Amino acid sequence: MAIKSSSIRPRDKNLKPQYIRSETRKTSKRGASSPLIVVYGFLAIILIGAFLLYLPFSNQENISFIDALFTSTSATTVTGLTVVDTFSSWTFYGQIIIALLIVLGGIGFMTGAAFFLIAAGQSLGLTRRVQVGQGLGEDKLDSISGLVLKVVISSLIFQIIGTLIFLILFNVHFENNFTDNLWLSIFHSISSFNNAGFTIFKENSNLEIFSQGYLNNIILILTSLLFFFGGIGYFVVNDLLHHRKILGRRGFQKFRVLLSLETKMILIGSLALTLIGSIAVFVFEYSNLQTIGNFSLSEKIINSFFTSMSTRTAGFNSFDMSLTNDYTNIICGMLMFIGGGPASTAGGIKITTFILSIMMIFSHLKGKENISFSGREIPYSLGVRSLVILVLSLFIVLFIIFIVMIIEDQYNQAHLTFEIFSAFATNGMSTGTSSNLNELSKIIFIFGMFIGRLGPMTLALLISGSKKQIEYRFFEEKVRIG
Repeated sequence: MAIKSSSIRPRDKNLKPQYIRSETRKTSKRGASSPLIVVYGFLAIILIGAFLLYLPFSNQENISFIDALFTSTSATTVTGLTVVDTFSSWTFYGQIIIALLIVLGGIGFMTGAAFFLIAAGQSLGLTRRVQVGQGLGEDKLDSISGLVLKVVISSLIFQIIGTLIFLILFNVHFENNFTDNLWLSIFHSISSFNNAGFTIFKENSNLEIFSQGYLNNIILILTSLLFFFGGIGYFVVNDLLHHRKILGRRGFQKFRVLLSLETKMILIGSLALTLIGSIAVFVFEYSNLQTIGNFSLSEKIINSFFTSMSTRTAGFNSFDMSLTNDYTNIICGMLMFIGGGPASTAGGIKITTFILSIMMIFSHLKGKENISFSGREIPYSLGVRSLVILVLSLFIVLFIIFIVMIIEDQYNQAHLTFEIFSAFATNGMSTGTSSNLNELSKIIFIFGMFIGRLGPMTLALLISGSKKQIEYRFFEEKVRIG
């Protein structure tokens, strides 16, 4: 009997690749649980503010809706760029609306919403705590409610103290009645601490009226201190107040202060950038008779120091920025782009982002695969993220410059570039060109201020959704670079 042999060779159809499809269930998050709630919140505040400013009781002249929208965006993003004069164009009620928008924009939408929920006696759910924690840079969800209260209350305390000090100084400086000086003090304190850059002084000259004179320079210094504390953020201030001390052999006579790595980075970066900016402005504008050339030596130093600090945070100016030298504006534009501390009222890409980007570059030039600062190693992913933010921000700024220069070819290109850097960095320092822009350019500036306040990286992550786990990777292949 013949036995039928069987081959161990698989059939051809068994050699074909087998495809296994793994479907991931997608859940749609809407409403308060959506990661885009921050974007929706800011948009809602801006639109409501624009509508209120557009109403007749808020303005003293025929304000277009685009101008109202521009002002509302500038206030909510604590930028400070204006297309109409804040004092003469808006009524008392309009100025109150602007001040409220500055306060809401300064503390942030999610922090403000959480504060009102807590004040109303409601507890924050898990999703809400996660969203607020992401905005404040806090990972401990169980302490979010207490942290929100501390952030809001501390900011209110700073603004109240500023109001009282400015009230005393303005009563000496201005020949107004007490009520007018009180409102000037409240508005200026709010604008200073929140790094907004709005002013409502009758002279319509920002803070140029305080550039000369002993009392005026004191006002400049106090203003710079107020927006400095607002620009470094609550966490740095809290770390400075509650730092740890290591006692030496001599007890309290010798001790070492222990600060967090972030606090050290922000303080060292702020000091270095302030000194560099102050020296640059002092040297470049020393003999410029249209800016600080006619000032005394002490007034030149104070105004240079004030301008250097203001470029990274508030956007106030104590002399006409349209009359400065171009290389001064270049330095100021770079400082505006860098900005202040994270989780603060300041704008820009933030000091920590800039420092980490520089450290990443130098680490690679030295052949290192890690980055460290002050005896601590920093996660490599943070360095990569910083470089992404830096490159993405530069790309957005250059794109806006390209578009606006095509539209506004009749204006000084250097001044336009300065205004665009100021808008994206939500700084507000201006050469006066913003008020002459056409409607389309104003809309582009509104877009720039909105993106700059939220942060390009944050907005991109929110739009693209949460981080997805990669289920597969391709083969690696090198390409030539450089």
